[in-house]
Amino acid sequence: MDVDKKPLERAQKRQKTKMVDWRDSKEARPEMEKFVAGYIKDFVDYIKTTYEWPDSGVERLTRMLKYTVPGGKYNRGLLCLWTGIDICRMKGMDFASVEKKCIVLAWCVEILQACFLVSDDVMDSSITRRGKPCWYKVPGVGLDAVNDSLILESLLFWLIEKNFEGKQYTALMKLFHDVSLKTQMGQMLDTMSEKAKGQKGIFEKFTMKYYTRIITYKTAYYSFYLPAASALIACGIIEENVLKATSDICVALGVKFQIQDDFLDCYGDPKHIGKVGTDIFDHKCTWLLVIALGLMNADQRKTLEANYGMGGENEEAEKKVKELYKSLKLEEVYEKQEADSYAQCAKLIQQHSKILPEETFVRILKKIHKRTK
Repeated sequence: MDVDKKPLERAQKRQKTKMVDWRDSKEARPEMEKFVAGYIKDFVDYIKTTYEWPDSGVERLTRMLKYTVPGGKYNRGLLCLWTGIDICRMKGMDFASVEKKCIVLAWCVEILQACFLVSDDVMDSSITRRGKPCWYKVPGVGLDAVNDSLILESLLFWLIEKNFEGKQYTALMKLFHDVSLKTQMGQMLDTMSEKAKGQKGIFEKFTMKYYTRIITYKTAYYSFYLPAASALIACGIIEENVLKATSDICVALGVKFQIQDDFLDCYGDPKHIGKVGTDIFDHKCTWLLVIALGLMNADQRKTLEANYGMGGENEEAEKKVKELYKSLKLEEVYEKQEADSYAQCAKLIQQHSKILPEETFVRILKKIHKRTK
């Protein structure tokens, strides 16, 4: 007598037979969540069986994973899938042959994002995340969230070990460890800039080179390069020259994206961008600040030093900094930067179009260019 398959196996079989349009974000996001539910269950079952975990620990682990992993926009994960689709088209491969691997890696990228967010929220004393209380703010969690962020990182490496082997496994482990370290170092520099208020000569350190280093390591690698490189490896492409070309393009896109974030933090409508800007309050080393430092005179410099990074309660200080930015015509400088960065990214994409799918990166470039949120 045949034994019925487990419900999860039946669900996975249905998912394989159904053709998902991963290009359609509205359709793709709920499909993504169906898969992560299975990954979470598999991981919890593994911990329960291998470590003989008590029921209370199983419940706590399950609750943490379901609270912190799903619920985002999944832009990074979807970028992994889109890159995989385009690579397969370029190489004459059937995407169905690597779809499962790309989905796993899409979620590894998203889990790494969750790991960073859980720890960032603790460091920043944030209140809400994705429309609900930050995980550490949930009753009974508190600073236990620090250990939870480490569990999240372990989950993604468990998924890689479970689904890959040989050269792909080695390349992916190297990639995720490398990008994790880069992001952590970028976060460290960013945090240092916030805590440098009042330090003698601190504004001399806030150069374009220093700023670019922060955003390259903190944002560009894990938001753009990691998803794209993961898809390449899933498709069997591990050549260094291809990964280097991908890195060059993705870093340029990531720098452009973060400069936009800095601009919108100051000039964006909070109702439209979904948050109140705090960079001036927090003494952040931003693109606006670095450009302003290179344009202002001695009196303007004194105004900046007296009002920058004065905390969220000092709205008058923030107003003076914004007035200073306006007098320096930073909006005009930004518009030129937007055009120049578009041209730079487009040139890089074209240069590498023989080894990388041009449509992947052109699509991203057009999506982020002149964005308003």
